[in-house]
Amino acid sequence: MLLPLLLSSVAVAQDAPRVLHLGNSYTFYNDLQLRVAESLRATVPALSAVEGARLTAGGLRLPNHVERVERGEAQWVDALTGPPGRWTWMVLQDQSQVPGFPESEPYWQDSAEAVTALDAFAVDQGAETVLFMTWGRRDGDSTNPTMFPDFETMNARLDAGYRGFSERASEDGRTLWVAPVGRAFGEVHTRVAAEGGTPEAAGTDFHRLYDGDGSHPSALGTALSASVFVRTLTGWSPRWETPPPGVDADDLPWLVAAADAAVEPFADLPYPWASLWADTVAPSDVGSELGWVASGTVACQTVGVDVSLDPVERATLGAAHGATAGCGRLWMLPGGAWTLGTVGTEDGAVGEVVVAGGALEVESLDVPAQVVDGALTVSATATQALTVSGGTLALSRGSDVRAVDLVQTGGVVELSAAAPAVLSGAAHLDGALQVVDFDDDRAVLLVAADVTLGDALTHDLPAGYGLAVEAGDDGDQLVAVADGSDGGGGDGAGSDDGGGDPAGTDDGGT
Repeated sequence: MLLPLLLSSVAVAQDAPRVLHLGNSYTFYNDLQLRVAESLRATVPALSAVEGARLTAGGLRLPNHVERVERGEAQWVDALTGPPGRWTWMVLQDQSQVPGFPESEPYWQDSAEAVTALDAFAVDQGAETVLFMTWGRRDGDSTNPTMFPDFETMNARLDAGYRGFSERASEDGRTLWVAPVGRAFGEVHTRVAAEGGTPEAAGTDFHRLYDGDGSHPSALGTALSASVFVRTLTGWSPRWETPPPGVDADDLPWLVAAADAAVEPFADLPYPWASLWADTVAPSDVGSELGWVASGTVACQTVGVDVSLDPVERATLGAAHGATAGCGRLWMLPGGAWTLGTVGTEDGAVGEVVVAGGALEVESLDVPAQVVDGALTVSATATQALTVSGGTLALSRGSDVRAVDLVQTGGVVELSAAAPAVLSGAAHLDGALQVVDFDDDRAVLLVAADVTLGDALTHDLPAGYGLAVEAGDDGDQLVAVADGSDGGGGDGAGSDDGGGDPAGTDDGGT
């Protein structure tokens, strides 16, 4: 029941992080507050004691929560005006249509005013305010077919509406954060369509995010929502110790990928854990021997580089803060340029490099890296996974890429014919392959445990030359060969939120 849940959350030690969710059935379906807390505990070592609570009823709009405080309803009064310091984050979820209405509509204006009022309660509690950006209905809204004819239109209008709410900060300099769950639903919709499917068709991953009414979340949709909250609140990539109720373990990887993709720092939404290099404060509780450090415990400190920096011999992304493992991320942006020696992490901590623009040159790379745009050059070793969806990954000097997979789904991978890259993991290449130092009839470009070439792979070898995969004693070899020569016989490549809250008060749908 709601009341015991709230009381148990309030009674815990004051230093235990807590999340209060204000909403309606979009929140209480599948116990979102429990799913968020579970994933936070599994993901962030510093949040092993985090708890979640909710104040919900079917069809509630944000103004209704303010009204319940004003008319003295005990649970709302206690949670929002009681002793301060009990909530770390306060999550606000509006009715499923209202944020998508035009800002001139009274419903939208009433909700925007309620955001300001509820944020004032959060300020008094010492809590951060987070807006729960919900999703478009699977087939649009039949009650508003002109405004919301389909998922994509409704999702975009809700996105704009919640961003509008976030601009109504209650105090100068205070930021209202946004958890872009609707964008994660959109990521799944886009992926299914890109794979040639009809997202709204029964059985697709997108269709499976919804309950039977095409509005409320299924267990899978709630798990995706919780994953977005973990990423939004902390910057850590969400994890699960066990699959949430009603969710298959095989679905967790793509849920996490969609959540990670939806929460993109340095775009149009701010996040509390992301800052540009010039505004970043180095952690004070790590050793100076770690060199330049980006790391936090609750927050995965993410540093955006958009300028040219002097070379650094060592960078540590993710460090030990006493007995607590931290998380750090280097995010290269357009205009950024940096040359680093060793990029690593301390044992037990989490680190990552994301190249979304600019140019990063690394000698030894000991954290996972993904290239989205810009250029990453690895000159010696890499010991974690490398992914390329855009931009350029250059292993042109020949790199020993140990215990790692290389996955290319787009962009350019540059290899040297003079010194092959060596992987102990697998390589999948499906984009553009650029070969440098090629001046012979045959050259080994890449050695890996397994090499596969995608149907869309292209290369820049001279006319009359192609690619082949040969089986060797240590795995596969990717070779450049003259057409017609014996290449080993390998793969070739050419160029509604109403209803009653089962754990709370139901005062009907809106």
